[in-house]
Amino acid sequence: MKNNFLFLLITFLLFSSCSYNRQYQNRKTDKEEAERVTVKLYYLLRDKKYKESYALFSPRFLEVTDTVKLREIYNVCLEKLGEIKDQSILSWETNVVEGSNPKSEYLLIYTVKRSRFEAKETIRLEKENDTLKIIAYNIQSKGFETK
Repeated sequence: MKNNFLFLLITFLLFSSCSYNRQYQNRKTDKEEAERVTVKLYYLLRDKKYKESYALFSPRFLEVTDTVKLREIYNVCLEKLGEIKDQSILSWETNVVEGSNPKSEYLLIYTVKRSRFEAKETIRLEKENDTLKIIAYNIQSKGFETK
């Protein structure tokens, strides 16, 4: 009887110390979840509602690029590249881990048509407290090379 109890106790301790995770890569539903955030960003930028867009960014992003700098980036893009006319996804990747060690990472790359120049924009997102937030925003365009 004592051996059975000891066996059950050891088995319980072994199983309780394990972590159970499920990993999903490139699920369409995860892509759609990230797109809701990025499309909202583009609508806010199109409507020049810059202050409202700041809520889409992670505090970690805003530690490195504060709202003043982000507003400057918006203004330079508007001045050099022009107004946003349309955006379409060029490529995307998602990695979602559910379980005892959850993690959600999203990468969306857009071709953004602007009134003067086209841009390739890369947006990385992560889930923070069950809310997707932008952690990286990169804009590449030949329009930045012209004077």
